[in-house]
Amino acid sequence: MCIVMLKKQDGKVSKKELKQSFDSNPDGSGYLFAKDSNLTVKKGFFKFGEFWDNFSRDMIEFGNPVSIIHFRIKTHGITNKLNCHPFLVNDGIGFAHNGIIDFVNDHKKKSDTLMFKREILENLPDGFIFNDSIMKLIEESIGTSKLVFLDADGFHRIANETLGHWSDDKLVWYSNKSYCDDIYSAYGNVYVNSFYKDYDNLNITNKKKNTDNIERNQCRTCYSGLLTLAERNFGHCYKCQTDNPKRI
Repeated sequence: MCIVMLKKQDGKVSKKELKQSFDSNPDGSGYLFAKDSNLTVKKGFFKFGEFWDNFSRDMIEFGNPVSIIHFRIKTHGITNKLNCHPFLVNDGIGFAHNGIIDFVNDHKKKSDTLMFKREILENLPDGFIFNDSIMKLIEESIGTSKLVFLDADGFHRIANETLGHWSDDKLVWYSNKSYCDDIYSAYGNVYVNSFYKDYDNLNITNKKKNTDNIERNQCRTCYSGLLTLAERNFGHCYKCQTDNPKRI
């Protein structure tokens, strides 16, 4: 799933929202901010306390600058600091991604976002985020994914902005609702925590009877929930794909 947030200057994201985002997307976190025509990226946090200590300190020290915040859940590549977001395209532009990009080379260790950066974004002209035509082409190529870009002067641009939502004060943009108590899955259009809570109360017989109604949300082998687009397209969770490849 992942979640990416764009926080404008003086915008506020609560510790509770950040903790929920971390718990919902536990495969590494990071943030990027612009200050005095420089970009600073800090990432590779696998414990919330470490993320919060660094993030809250930097927001105070640098005057709550415009920032990109990202919490990852792995779909491609391994879980390590290298694959954590945000990424720097160059010294002047950074970005983070929510979704799956399936037209880049599939690398065993590197994520689809990292491959997209290296194969596509690094080959675009300087200042491409100011070019409307290029941004429209990016949106067309990434489907329902969302990309948040930030340059060294604090200018920001969101590809597929309408697929996410802004806070009431319009100072924070969220790519999905996995920062909420009820974890929202954009792929299945359901509130996952509530879904699991109700689903776990069903017995096995009723689960099988209800398969037609919730098939797109659950693994056809073990009936666990499917949280990523790749799992939903395949119909099985990653564990079952790995453990029972011949059976599936």
